[in-house]
Amino acid sequence: MRAIVIYATCEGQTEQIAQRIAKGMTAGGVPTDTFDVTRHDITELAVESYEAVVLGSSLHYAQHDPRIAWCIRQHRDLLADIPAAFFSVSLGIVSKRFKDRAEARRLADEFLQEENFTPSRRACFAGALRYSRYGWLKKRLMHWIAEKSWRPTELNRDYEFTNWDNVDDFASEFAKFIHSCRREPTPQPRFAFTRKPQREYSVHANASP
Repeated sequence: MRAIVIYATCEGQTEQIAQRIAKGMTAGGVPTDTFDVTRHDITELAVESYEAVVLGSSLHYAQHDPRIAWCIRQHRDLLADIPAAFFSVSLGIVSKRFKDRAEARRLADEFLQEENFTPSRRACFAGALRYSRYGWLKKRLMHWIAEKSWRPTELNRDYEFTNWDNVDDFASEFAKFIHSCRREPTPQPRFAFTRKPQREYSVHANASP
């Protein structure tokens, strides 16, 4: 059994979160790979070879990455059967203003609704301000937004807002959920051509007949 975290990152914070989730799931007995859709071609990834999937995207200008949306659409039936999770990374979720936090959650919910994807687990994590990686215009735009919505910041340093305990809890809880989705072996017909392929891990494993 093996899982994968498929993610889209811009300045690197979503990548750090994805790697942390993979590490936590592996520690929880679920060996987990990672795949960055911004560096590699998602169409070449054999998602169906995994027993569980985590999808994650940073939220920029009220949009999640379209490559993550494509992956969901392409594998919708698979994701509806196996343990699947989703996380969104934004700065709005750590804002001091309630409406900003609510907006971050709403955008994540709308993204999932638009893609007709109901993950078994979902989360919104706080990101980071990477002033050192921004261009002149984006640096000043993000500084203005931070001043308006969260707290004063300085342009000559970076800020990380991710609550790593929350990330670790997400990984640990999802790993436990995956283990709970293991199917009990069922008798199969003698002849191979009459057998119905069945995944070892499914969210329907414990469903009533």
